[in-house]
Amino acid sequence: MNIRTLALVLCGCLAVAASRASAQGTDLRIIAPSAPGTGWDQVAQTLRAAIAETHGLAVGVRNLPGGNGLVGLGQFLADPSDTELLVTGLTMLEATLLSRSSPDFGQLTPIARLSAEYYALAVPANSPLKSPGDLATLLGSRPDKLTFGGGPAGGVDHVAVMLLGRALGLPAPLPNYVPFLSGSDARVAAAEEKVGAVILALGEVEPDVTAGRLRILGVTSAERLQGLEVPTLLEAGIPLEFANWRGVAARAGLSPDQQAHLAALVYTATLSTGWQEMLAARRWTSAFLGPAPFQAFVRQEHHRIKERLNSVGLLKRNRE
Repeated sequence: MNIRTLALVLCGCLAVAASRASAQGTDLRIIAPSAPGTGWDQVAQTLRAAIAETHGLAVGVRNLPGGNGLVGLGQFLADPSDTELLVTGLTMLEATLLSRSSPDFGQLTPIARLSAEYYALAVPANSPLKSPGDLATLLGSRPDKLTFGGGPAGGVDHVAVMLLGRALGLPAPLPNYVPFLSGSDARVAAAEEKVGAVILALGEVEPDVTAGRLRILGVTSAERLQGLEVPTLLEAGIPLEFANWRGVAARAGLSPDQQAHLAALVYTATLSTGWQEMLAARRWTSAFLGPAPFQAFVRQEHHRIKERLNSVGLLKRNRE
């Protein structure tokens, strides 16, 4: 049974379990390991409101920003509680791999994957590249002729570019990559034709696409995204599917019943109007996985990202 099938089975179980969850009651707090207004905080605040709406529970939110989630992770692990959830995601997993002294991501119990944020392969409006195939041809013949921009080295944007290079059969560390302080800075650089391409979150590039400063060649989703008439990279023959995922985790050592109880609360909350509106506003896709399939998914992501970071020398030591 594959992960998607397991997720469907679990969702049916959680729909039943959720009816019992509110009756059991809980004092729940959600930790957002980022500043107010950021992506992780948006997840925490919307989830708080959705749980209150669907279960009538008072849920607190605490912001612990810093270190791409490492500050929040460290404090969460230092003072574990059965009734706290930590908002987490791919950025935090990468940060633990890249930092020598980071807290151990493996001490968490993944409870639910919530959303996926797909990426867009975009070029300046005046670029001669018109399709993902054009870009693949150029990189295959003259990889030195195209430079990608993105956020800091080792971050999600950089990993997306490395995965594209692997999908195209390029030797590491190709394609060429110029790190900026943020994805927004890289987007501006692409619009000003200072770099030849970017792979950034779809919601991040759409304003420049609408304004005619950038063009999207393809997206990293498995299927075409609603309302966006551009092909996936898979359609174009480039074997790359990639998403920046977000979810919630709990302390280590929770029993299966405790995990199911928390997952039931979260699952029902994701069906609320407020949660669905947040997904649409941020161009995120619902990607729910319950405890067991989410834990398997995290192990796969750990292996995949670690292998790519190792291949380009970004890991200072071998971390398991």
